[in-house]
Amino acid sequence: MMKLQYKDLKGTAEFLKRMSLKGKQSIHRMRVVKVLEEQNQQFLEEELELVKTFAEIDDQGELVQAQGGGFKIKEDKDKREFKKQQEELYQEYFTVGDKNLETALKTVEEIVNDYNEELSDKDAEAHFLLVESFENVEKKESDE
Repeated sequence: MMKLQYKDLKGTAEFLKRMSLKGKQSIHRMRVVKVLEEQNQQFLEEELELVKTFAEIDDQGELVQAQGGGFKIKEDKDKREFKKQQEELYQEYFTVGDKNLETALKTVEEIVNDYNEELSDKDAEAHFLLVESFENVEKKESDE
């Protein structure tokens, strides 16, 4: 089992895809990546729905762009509420625990734990999050 915050799905999937793997390791890695990417896409759609709730919409049903990028929020008080709800979404966890992925997850855990290449920036963070996601699940299971 693996547990990651929604905000980290894309970065960890991209890190896993950049790893140079062959054979069964690559296949198992891509099974996990596929689930992470699908869940990230669903998360982005949910975030867009949240945006539409708070943003100004033009006559064509499109978001009104704000100066400097982003979108216009209907009212200032809504901006705080939007940011609060958006942050709550980012902090939610997604658990990869499908029985059909047990073998793939075990392989990915071994790959991540044995990874011995030099890492920096986003890759270092993604690697750390993956290691932590497996350790936290193992710790929780041993506590039960």
